[in-house]
Amino acid sequence: MGLQDRDYYREKYHNQKPPKKGGGSLKYLIIPALMLATLWFGADALLKYQAEERIKAALPIEPITGGVVLKTDRQGYFRGIALINDVPMPFMIDTGATKTVIPTKMATAAGLPFGRPIQTSTAGGKVYDSETQISSLKIGNAVIRNLDAHINDYIEQVLIGMNTLKHFNMTQNGDTLTLLAINEVSDRLPIEPTVNFDSISAQPPVRSPDKIIKRLICDENQNCKTTYSDR
Repeated sequence: MGLQDRDYYREKYHNQKPPKKGGGSLKYLIIPALMLATLWFGADALLKYQAEERIKAALPIEPITGGVVLKTDRQGYFRGIALINDVPMPFMIDTGATKTVIPTKMATAAGLPFGRPIQTSTAGGKVYDSETQISSLKIGNAVIRNLDAHINDYIEQVLIGMNTLKHFNMTQNGDTLTLLAINEVSDRLPIEPTVNFDSISAQPPVRSPDKIIKRLICDENQNCKTTYSDR
């Protein structure tokens, strides 16, 4: 190699741009990240769609005056849609719950106040709920106002407890549950008197005797008997 060749390769070496470090590895990181993001958002959209479909399937079959008629789902539960402060929420009938319980996210959406924490017992153990009050809870065509309730972090739907159900007459016939507000029952079925006082004729008052006379009566064989009379 001559001096000119040496100078040529030296100049070419100095003018050559150094390769970018990490370019190839970064490309291999971006592709899996994009795939994970696509799967994440796709799964999230699928879960939301399934939840919406479950809510639609849980719609009450027949709103009635002052109440609603519900059908059991595949798991045997009575579910439907309630309006809490005019916000629609999926609910499940829970006769084992003393209070009606609202999920935290739904309570926030309905603008419910978060009160003092209170310990409650569940199938999974002891948990802490927040006390609250619902301005209006509508099931079917029945509305309950100023209802005490609890807010819970661990549930995904409203649990309609006995403090709500006590306002209804509940009639279950197989897989059908009819909830009819008690005041509606009173309006529809007026109470009839057990005694018809108009049919009872007036009777003269019983007179107390002023004087009781005692008599001893004997026959010819001297068999005697005592009688009492007011005359």
